[in-house]
Amino acid sequence: MFHKGATAVASAKHSGYFVAIKREGIFHYSLEQGWTKLFQLKNKICSITYIGDYLFGAGERGTIIRSSDQGATWSISSFPTNATIWSITGRTDGFVCAHGKHCIYISEDFGVSWKIVKPFSGLSHPPVIRSLCLHEERLYIGTQIHEVHGGVWAYDLAAESACLIKKETGRMTASMIAFEGEWLVCAMGSKKGNHGAVNLVNIHTNDEIQIRQGLVENEESFLDVSEDNGIIYVTSAQDRDGFSRIYRLDFFERELKWFDTIKGHGFRVANQKENFFCAGLYECKFVRPYEQPAAAH
Repeated sequence: MFHKGATAVASAKHSGYFVAIKREGIFHYSLEQGWTKLFQLKNKICSITYIGDYLFGAGERGTIIRSSDQGATWSISSFPTNATIWSITGRTDGFVCAHGKHCIYISEDFGVSWKIVKPFSGLSHPPVIRSLCLHEERLYIGTQIHEVHGGVWAYDLAAESACLIKKETGRMTASMIAFEGEWLVCAMGSKKGNHGAVNLVNIHTNDEIQIRQGLVENEESFLDVSEDNGIIYVTSAQDRDGFSRIYRLDFFERELKWFDTIKGHGFRVANQKENFFCAGLYECKFVRPYEQPAAAH
């Protein structure tokens, strides 16, 4: 069964990883205990994350799942949208935000109740939202490809206003994290051609730095970025041969270092220090870099 691919992964607080298997549901994987099925679910889950002590998942057709007991039991609900929710984020005080096609859903009680915010209400042709990153009182919104309004927007939660801080005409912003309270690390993807990039955006000045891709041929798209204990991993979309790569970002050298390969797109990655789990289109891979890597079947 687990030779199938996965669509999302999150590092568990105690041990192992929570993994979303397409059309199967939510599983827990650990090296010690292997695979445990936790929740049957047909809808595809594209993001899993902790918000406070709650575990949230979000995915296609506005699906939201939530667990308050480390994945033992789950509740399921959905937003009134056909859009895929690629990203859900929040804080330990109960603030949660997810996205629809053009809007943001906000909760202040860990997802019990929601309100709708429309950051692009002033635009006649708004971009489609692809990623979210919350830092202090700013919600950073990454878009799908949009020639006019594409890129990264900063939405001020207090002022209820949005501004474009990084313009992109031919790339999507697939994933973002805030790093060291100073940088946004953005995984960018192009539609055609090897124009994917990993960029740093200074939260205070909006200055940009592009990360070098090292010895590897330029990627068409980068899909996800994960950080734990200062260690950052980035995944790519599959190349013409059907394989994608997992990179470690050397923050001080401003360079990506090729770490491993996985069959199909590297949809999501989660790490516990140096160890990481990659959810790929055709397979999952758990890697301890200083030991023999193995597919997580």
